[in-house]
Amino acid sequence: MGDASTILSADDARHFLRRTGFGAKPGEVAALTGLSRGQAADRALSFRPSKKTVGGRYFVLAQNKWFRHMLSPGTPALQEKLVLFLHDHFATSNTVVESVALMSKQNALLRFRCRQSFKTLVKEINRDAAMMRFLDTVRNEKFHPNENYPRELLELFTLGVEDLNGAPNYAQEDIVQIARAFTGWRHTGSGKAYFDADLHDTKAEFPGRGAKRIFTDHGGFGPAGRDFDDQGEGPTEIDRVVDHVFDHRDTDGESTVARRVAARLVEYF
Repeated sequence: MGDASTILSADDARHFLRRTGFGAKPGEVAALTGLSRGQAADRALSFRPSKKTVGGRYFVLAQNKWFRHMLSPGTPALQEKLVLFLHDHFATSNTVVESVALMSKQNALLRFRCRQSFKTLVKEINRDAAMMRFLDTVRNEKFHPNENYPRELLELFTLGVEDLNGAPNYAQEDIVQIARAFTGWRHTGSGKAYFDADLHDTKAEFPGRGAKRIFTDHGGFGPAGRDFDDQGEGPTEIDRVVDHVFDHRDTDGESTVARRVAARLVEYF
């Protein structure tokens, strides 16, 4: 099978370029032939984070600009391949969002963060206006906590329903509690997220909802679980939720998020 030191043949180089990009030009194949697998991977990953926004007034025009940018010789192929992966992973649709500007802003976020900290990206997705619209964070308020985003945060974006041994990674009560953390988040017309304390769930106002606690008897935290208001109630709660999600361990004692996301990347590539 070989390892990182295995030298690439021309066929190997073509295969690598097709998997990490959108085709294999003769010059690109020649440039990789004779390099080791590790060298080829390092070269593909050497791009710098890009803040480029690819947008337009109308959705079809913006989409066409994205395709042109994606296939441009000056664009790092692996960067755009990762943007596609993340767009599918954090799935949103303009048919629901109904804002080309907000979809373009999300696309730029994925481009900038695609090879950086995944935890940081998840925290920023929490506040991404397109996502806030798509999964109803903008309709999540203290009298009627909305579970749409918390459910997808656990089920699709991070943990998955079960670990590799078939054990459940979370319970419905975790979704209920995480929904409380996201109450009160809104965004401006330009897509800047802000926190409205008047719409936020607090223990003083809703004592019957109990402690703001998740993962009791899940994730290796034991029966005590983890409180997500340990740094105070308010805008910090959504980041603390993510911190605890990334501390989650499966029944093998391994990072649940890392294992799941790594598996998704292997499947994708």
